[in-house]
Amino acid sequence: MISFVSRIAGSKVAKGAVVGALAAAAIGLTAPISSASNEASYTQGCRGYWYTTSGHGYCSSASNYPGYGYYTNYDCNVEIDTQHYDKLYKGYVGKYDTYECTFKINKTVVYGS
Repeated sequence: MISFVSRIAGSKVAKGAVVGALAAAAIGLTAPISSASNEASYTQGCRGYWYTTSGHGYCSSASNYPGYGYYTNYDCNVEIDTQHYDKLYKGYVGKYDTYECTFKINKTVVYGS
């Protein structure tokens, strides 16, 4: 009787380990891979970045004299594209605007105003 119980318990542990390993592999294969893309060049110190569904503007040094205004265009795959306007200060460094598309973003483009 003891050997029968230990055999059942041992096989349940093995089955559980196999199911857990298969579930982890399935999640790893179906999860989207997120990698950043960006505009090839800066527009007056700023450019757009985008991931799977979100995008943002980034400046290495805002230089759009005299107004330092930037339009950031978000090109969404399914829904209507969006444009945001941000007024920055001279020399601004960092991320400055974000937008989340519902399904997928194709690109983010920054224009000086």
